[in-house]
Amino acid sequence: MQALALALAAVLGFSSAAATGQQKGTNLDAALRKAAREGEVDLVEKLLSNPDVHPDAQDDKGWNALMYAARSNRQDTVAKLVRAGVQLNLVDEDGETALIIAAKKGNVEAARQLLMAGAELTPKDARGRTALDWAEQDHRTYLAQIIRIASRPSEARVTVAEKPVDVGSQELIPPRVVKELPPLYTESAFNRGVEGRVVLKVIVRKDGSAGPIRVDQSLDPDLDDAAIEAVRTWRFDPATVGGEPINVLADVEINFIIHHKTR
Repeated sequence: MQALALALAAVLGFSSAAATGQQKGTNLDAALRKAAREGEVDLVEKLLSNPDVHPDAQDDKGWNALMYAARSNRQDTVAKLVRAGVQLNLVDEDGETALIIAAKKGNVEAARQLLMAGAELTPKDARGRTALDWAEQDHRTYLAQIIRIASRPSEARVTVAEKPVDVGSQELIPPRVVKELPPLYTESAFNRGVEGRVVLKVIVRKDGSAGPIRVDQSLDPDLDDAAIEAVRTWRFDPATVGGEPINVLADVEINFIIHHKTR
């Protein structure tokens, strides 16, 4: 606790001399790893705001703050670190990434955060196992499911819902998804075996981002929210008229299908 208190003092602007007086050689990076391991979300946030902290710094085992948060299944801490731009796919001395660590421990909330952030699925640890291998080995069906979904394109269908009135007779080229993360099942919806389609109304802006989103065809409240959460992060080639990008209202159709093990 003394190291954490000292780190907090440094973050809040106490003089370095005073901090050194309390304990020489304080390592803010080590304090961040400890805070992440113990789920001290507020302290993690304060440390991340300090320019002297290196969020990706690894200890002698190759572990960084994100790995400790993933092992502890600290969902809020994982989210804070992800938003701070930590590297998702660093490996420790055993070749393990944060996602592999979460999968080994069966920490589904941490794994879901990492998958939503775009963590790579192909890395193998020193035993030659991926995150999916660990999930399947321990029969963690929901965790294996969301890893499989993240490994496949969502195959969402995007169509223009309303043709802008000022287009006239000019050809309207609809928007196209160019960067996506497939919406992931929630554990509740997966356990209930919910399958089907969600249709969202989305403003696709001329800069390729997703604007306001609403549910046009609901499937399940959990999956409606999962679809919205994912589509907010998507990037599009915007709709164009005469080669010029425009804003359009689009229908985005997303199918939720439970993928069973095929190997």
